[in-house]
Amino acid sequence: MVCVLGEERAVCIIQDLSAATAGAKSTLLLPASTTVQDLFQTVGKIFQYDPESFELILQRTSDTESVILNEHKEKTIVAVGVNFEPGTRNTIIITNMPTAPRCKVVPVSVDGEDDMQLGASASPTAITDYAHPPPAPPPPPPAVGSAEYSYATALIKHNTGYVGLVNQAMTCYLNSLLQALYMTPEFRNALYKWEFDGTEAEAVKSIPYQLQKLFLNLQTSSKSAVETTELTRSFGWDSGEAWQQHDIQELCRVMFDALEQKFKHTDQADLIQRLYEGKMIDYVKCLECGTEKSREDTFLDIPLPVRPFGSSVAYGSVEEALRAFVQPETLDGNNQYYCEKCNKKCDAHKGLKFSKFPYLLTLHLKRFDFDYNTLHRIKLNDKVVFLETLNLNSVIECPGSKEDSDGIPEESVVKCDDSSTTDSGSALDDESCQGTETVLSTQDADYQEDDEGIDMNNTPNHHENEKNQRHAMEKGPYIYELFSIMVHSGSASGGHYYAYIKDFKKGDWFCFNDQSVSRITYDDIKKTYGGGPMRSYYSGAYSSSTNAYMLMYRQIDKQRNCEAMTVDEFPAHIKDLLQKMQKREESDRILREKEMDMCKIKLYAHYPTKRQMVEAKLYCASDVTLQEATGMAHRCLRLEGVVPLERCRLVNYDRLQDTIECSFEGRENDPISEILSSLRGYDLLLEIRREDAEFEVYQPGGVATKVFVVDLETEEVDGPTTVRGNLSQTVAEFKVTLAKALHLDPKTMKVVLEKYSSEPKLLDNDDKTLKFEGFYGSNKVFVASSCDDDPEKPFVISKLHKIISRFEHIISLQVVLPYSRKELLEKLRISVLNFDVNRNSSRNAKLTEESSTNEELASGGGGGGDGASALCIMSPACSGNPLRDSSPQPPGDTEEEGIGATGHSDQSASEDSSLTDSDRTLVGDAPDDGLPPLSSSSRSSPGSDRHNISSPEEANTVAYNSYPREQTENWDDEENDTASATTRSTNYYFKAVPYTDNDNQKMLKVLVDKRMFLGTLKKDLEPYIGVPVEYFKIYRLKSGQQEFECARLTENLGSYRDDEKLIVRLDRVLKKDEHRGKVFQLLPNSPEPIKFLCDWILSKGMTVGEVKKEILEEIKRKYSIDIPYERCRLRKKSWKNPAEIYLNDQRFEQDISLFPNWEMFLQELPEPEKITSSNQLVLFVRRWCPANLELKAFEEVLLDESTVMELKTKLSNLSGIPAEYVEFAKGQGSFPCEMSVLGIHTELGWNTETATLDNWPPGIFEDGHVILYRDSREELKQLSSEERKEIANREGSRVNRLGIIASTRKERTLKIYLDMSHRRNDDAEVD
Repeated sequence: MVCVLGEERAVCIIQDLSAATAGAKSTLLLPASTTVQDLFQTVGKIFQYDPESFELILQRTSDTESVILNEHKEKTIVAVGVNFEPGTRNTIIITNMPTAPRCKVVPVSVDGEDDMQLGASASPTAITDYAHPPPAPPPPPPAVGSAEYSYATALIKHNTGYVGLVNQAMTCYLNSLLQALYMTPEFRNALYKWEFDGTEAEAVKSIPYQLQKLFLNLQTSSKSAVETTELTRSFGWDSGEAWQQHDIQELCRVMFDALEQKFKHTDQADLIQRLYEGKMIDYVKCLECGTEKSREDTFLDIPLPVRPFGSSVAYGSVEEALRAFVQPETLDGNNQYYCEKCNKKCDAHKGLKFSKFPYLLTLHLKRFDFDYNTLHRIKLNDKVVFLETLNLNSVIECPGSKEDSDGIPEESVVKCDDSSTTDSGSALDDESCQGTETVLSTQDADYQEDDEGIDMNNTPNHHENEKNQRHAMEKGPYIYELFSIMVHSGSASGGHYYAYIKDFKKGDWFCFNDQSVSRITYDDIKKTYGGGPMRSYYSGAYSSSTNAYMLMYRQIDKQRNCEAMTVDEFPAHIKDLLQKMQKREESDRILREKEMDMCKIKLYAHYPTKRQMVEAKLYCASDVTLQEATGMAHRCLRLEGVVPLERCRLVNYDRLQDTIECSFEGRENDPISEILSSLRGYDLLLEIRREDAEFEVYQPGGVATKVFVVDLETEEVDGPTTVRGNLSQTVAEFKVTLAKALHLDPKTMKVVLEKYSSEPKLLDNDDKTLKFEGFYGSNKVFVASSCDDDPEKPFVISKLHKIISRFEHIISLQVVLPYSRKELLEKLRISVLNFDVNRNSSRNAKLTEESSTNEELASGGGGGGDGASALCIMSPACSGNPLRDSSPQPPGDTEEEGIGATGHSDQSASEDSSLTDSDRTLVGDAPDDGLPPLSSSSRSSPGSDRHNISSPEEANTVAYNSYPREQTENWDDEENDTASATTRSTNYYFKAVPYTDNDNQKMLKVLVDKRMFLGTLKKDLEPYIGVPVEYFKIYRLKSGQQEFECARLTENLGSYRDDEKLIVRLDRVLKKDEHRGKVFQLLPNSPEPIKFLCDWILSKGMTVGEVKKEILEEIKRKYSIDIPYERCRLRKKSWKNPAEIYLNDQRFEQDISLFPNWEMFLQELPEPEKITSSNQLVLFVRRWCPANLELKAFEEVLLDESTVMELKTKLSNLSGIPAEYVEFAKGQGSFPCEMSVLGIHTELGWNTETATLDNWPPGIFEDGHVILYRDSREELKQLSSEERKEIANREGSRVNRLGIIASTRKERTLKIYLDMSHRRNDDAEVD
């Protein structure tokens, strides 16, 4: 390559994914004149490859397309898409040729330090030239999860031939173990030989059967990943178990136990024992006489500590940890062992020694520990090396070597113990028991670590030959090869499991990471040793790392080693099962295709009676016509009897902009699928027209504009009015549309488009289209009859331009006014304002060119003359009409107003079903009377119908993102001074037009400067609401019609959208010593024991009797609930539990503590209140009848002394059971303490030995506790399996219906339930 002076250069990152050291990178700075052929030669030299033996793939940054450079060698790198922009890094991947093996050029080493090539011969014959290259198989790409490989893995997808497992939520530990078992040929083959002979119902609960199905899916499925839900369902797990994290070693033990239970009395009864069970001897040996006492135990895995107890230094390797595991403990000093033969206490060795290793060996590295200093669980991330081949003959109790009574000399123990951690040696380390290989010490293992590679060669013969050669050199039967590594990534508090597993047939290693299966390299395996940067010993609780947690080895045994069954080798019953699964999968596929053929429509509608936007999902066949789909939508939204179908149609709808995109005239008989395919992805709206109106035609490409009419004489701006145009319209055609909607003259009309962050644009070329002029989804347009009194004056200095410029910060708001009935105001203690808007408002409706500062307003300046004379708020008051209508209010539910803005109000603040907010301005009962005409010749007379402009869906919302401030607007210096928030921002534009919509809802159309404070806005709204500013709140409507209170009075309106709807609610502001709370009704024997009644305000000094009387009056008026005063009580609500009972003469704050957001129960009594003192104790009691598994209804007992004997006596009087036979137990959980009747008799603590109830147990010291009692002579009913199952199902439905939720625990015990009907019984589960 020759670089021309001044030629551009590109940074290229070359990444090798085909080398033995996969992931090797090199950075090149390539001139623009470089050809692809030159690039191949350069890369070949750097990576020592034949330039014709590899493939280069460029990932273009411009369009993210992948380009195979081998096909463009004659082109320059510029032509193929290499990016030369500054700061850009181009990535080029080296991969294998799809048809020929890659040729490696290995130069002679100069310094003698040849790099190790895995899978290649280490002999000198490996060094050749291009003509005779050695066939070196490419190592696989790295595992997903290696940070440096993530990009390449995503770019190049290799077909591994293996299927992943879907993670249900937190089931990575399960997926990793299942993949390891599946990749174990002996386990898989034995499982396939087991035959299920039960019913379909039993098959759902059969763990081996579901495991067979899962393994068949893993072996035959064409999917990238399969589900495990059917298997976990056979475990007896519900969906909640998927969200529980568990230990993989614990799962392995529990699953093996469950399989042993299921395999009983079958040919595979000894499967787990045959494959995984080893034996060890637990012994104590007297060091004086040599007598040894021992007991043989079995094991399924060997737990190896990562560190010796109390040490901060870890074992360096698995071999060292194994030797420490069998290192005996010396019992001496005060801990001497009593030897029966010596008849005295003697020094002794106590320890473990292996007598038999299993065929499949599982080593559990105990990386999780407990730090007694910090009291945290910690994870030990120390480096622990493990080898591919493990020789365990040196740690096995050899046959015939059992020591006689003479024992063995102490010296021999010490001599054979290279890694002794105690003063004495191991009795198992006798040289006669060891093989010929000497296991490396920690230092040796570290030194030779790089030479103990995991064989990544792809050739089966090479793998088998090398393994057999190694085995032939060993002596002893216990030589093992590594095939599975369970990796844990994370800390002691949580993390993620995945598995590295070896394919025995090919010798390749793969990473099984839930859904993902990818090849890995030896470097990836080395990273699982652990280690890394040194950390403090006690920092493990807060550190996270990735390392091996469980290792699986298989014994090298030619007689037993086998390969997994192929499909042709399946037993007959497995072939039948496979065929059955394939048929089911085919039927599921057909069903899915049918469902995919269904059209799924998100449907919206302005519901007329609810006055709010509703949404629903509509599913219909693709061949359903638009007319039929309209009828289905009408039924789906339950509009029968509300609106006739003839007044409804489906239109294309943009929910975000709240606009109709297009209508479908003439397509009523077209299939809905064709209509939907022509749309731009928007949803459908069921548009409802008024009875006397016609549907408007909406063409595709339409845009909604908010139109403001400017009167140059008065400098008034009227609007907005929503008018729909089309991007393909010319300006002249759009003027005609505006003239029709606004009753103006299109010939003299001047149209100005306001664009964000730009000057107002006069549309003076009638031939240009709206699209060309810059119209888009939503627009703001100003219309006037002229630009200035002087027709020759340029637009930029015209009067119209100045008015529009001052209008920059103006937004329109639609304000929903509250109903203010006299009795409601009296109840809330709200005074009524009786002043005229003209005399009391402080806002000038004219757009003044300059704003007054706070100081000017305080001194009387800023308005220029008398404020009262200059005031002209556009409302009926301007023509002498009173501010508030004194006529009776329209009918409607107004009871909730003022009770509190807590979400319990029945009043809706949604839009009307047939009009936009701007339409309501034009058709209401007031606005036109107060609006001065723009000109007598162009504007219609007051009261004329000008509302046929748009449909309700065209009310656009425009969000302004930047709000420039005047230098004099110093608002933020008194953020916390809410009292002054109503006066600090002065002389900002405010204009309000009251009107009533078609649902008789009083509204205000407000034009306001968005720089105004919320407190100032509230002050300006005060005359229209008719109550002081302290007695109403403003709420914004968010998505889903949720209301959010606007509480920060010092916040400006900058975040408010244009044409946004605000809701005003009456709500008395809390005074000093007042607290707002909630009142609930307590119904102990009702299916819904707790029911919300109302919000209430309590003040200091009020008696309970006064409050109770007021609440009773309110619920009688509101809900028609009539409860006698003397037969009810108020009591404290503590979460869901009824607690302390309040007496009528007690006072709040004096006798009863009062807090904000208090909660209280109102409880109706069957008879007048009996409690007279706060020292008495009132408990809920229920009788338990074990003979028929029945719980009686709730009753109450009143105790004076709170003793166990008094309680038993009261229960005896209540039930007739003699006191000596009364047994009671405290209910569990929150009220009403529901639990399954299958567990009441056995799971509660029925025997109380304390004398008083306040001692633990039962720990009853407050009113409201639930007590269950029974007759101790009554025996529990014996149930059959079917009866128990039926009751369990019924009880589950009952408890779920009541919403009883078990308390959340940090960690749930891992269990596999073998019998679903006994899910909670100890004998029916494996844990």
